[in-house]
Amino acid sequence: MTSPVLPVALLVAPGFAETHFTDAQKALLGGGNKIRVVTTEGSLVQGWHEEAWGHHFMVDANLADVLSSDYSGLIVPGGRRSIEALVESPHARRVVKSFIDTGKPVLMIGEALLLLVRAEVASSRRVAAPAALGDELTGAGATVEGEALTRDDNLLTLAGDDGVREAVGAFINLMHGDDATREAA
Repeated sequence: MTSPVLPVALLVAPGFAETHFTDAQKALLGGGNKIRVVTTEGSLVQGWHEEAWGHHFMVDANLADVLSSDYSGLIVPGGRRSIEALVESPHARRVVKSFIDTGKPVLMIGEALLLLVRAEVASSRRVAAPAALGDELTGAGATVEGEALTRDDNLLTLAGDDGVREAVGAFINLMHGDDATREAA
């Protein structure tokens, strides 16, 4: 399997779920894919691990400068603190909408699904979502599925913390045009 020429964007803000991020990072890099860490500002961004602040990670791109045309796909890890910051960012909403609208693969994990609502791209989508976001997604026109991982065209959604590696594997297959992933997810 060859890797796409363009990198995958990992969109985070301080307080992202560190295990979501590192699981995605390991799977992508292990498959020979390039990644770029994208955030709202700064050269370092700090994760959240269990009940405390986690590690710092190098930032590759400022969110204000990001265009979907420069990337193969987008992964947004969960993490309440991170998502609270991202939903307030017009650049984050613009980037999410652009990836969805252009048909590039997108993986949203846990709380990250709130970005679909705020970017106004949840309508008519089938999603897997945390119970706490069910009403908000339904109110925005999405259909919340009972599965942990749901695929709707170019959008993969994972309801919680379990299965991140499998979700990233499905994302990689989708990015490479694997039709089996299209049917299975």
